[in-house]
Amino acid sequence: MVVEQDKGKVFPGYLSWFRDPVTFSDTPEGSSRKRKDQHIIRQLEKELEKAKATIARQEVQVQRGRNHQLELQYVEGELKHTEGKLARFEISRLKRDLVASEEVVHYQKGELKRQKEKFEKERSCWMHLHDELKLQSEEHKTKISHYVDIEVGQRQMIIERATLRHQLEASEEREALLRNNLSDHQVWLNNCHENMGRARRQVHQLAEQTSYAIKNHHRMNDAEVAEQARAIVPHLLKVLLN
Repeated sequence: MVVEQDKGKVFPGYLSWFRDPVTFSDTPEGSSRKRKDQHIIRQLEKELEKAKATIARQEVQVQRGRNHQLELQYVEGELKHTEGKLARFEISRLKRDLVASEEVVHYQKGELKRQKEKFEKERSCWMHLHDELKLQSEEHKTKISHYVDIEVGQRQMIIERATLRHQLEASEEREALLRNNLSDHQVWLNNCHENMGRARRQVHQLAEQTSYAIKNHHRMNDAEVAEQARAIVPHLLKVLLN
């Protein structure tokens, strides 16, 4: 109920408005109040529209954030799948290379064994020839001792000695050459063993790192996954280059 400010009494027009609110708009006070209420209503409607627009933008941003999170999870899954697939492929390739290296080493062992057997046979022949030459030399020495006073015997002795010496030197050179070849084969075989051991260690290290990354990827954040990837990639490059 409205009270007059000067007299402190109820304005009679408001009494009729309470009985019939439509008549209040006909009074000056009612028209002013109505315009003020309409202005407030328009302001509230504008604020409501702004709030709706803000809520709509926030909902769009939230949906974008959810979509981005889903895309990030998908990309992370694909990255982990690709890393695991690449690691398994490299391990498989290294295992094939290791098997091939072992086959080569096995073949070289057989070849070295055959070379040793051949060398032993030739060495046995040379030793037999050397003994025969030595025996012949002794026999010639005996003969020469009987014909020491005979000039022809002396010349024959010189010729035979030179021939035997030449044959002996040739056999010794051949034996030294075969010894060098045998030493070269032994060095090559040692290098093969070292390379095979290095390859086995690299495969074992790469398998351990890959197994660790696969088992613990759900407990690792992006930085740890990236760090693990940076730790694995140099080993992969070293293995590929070696």
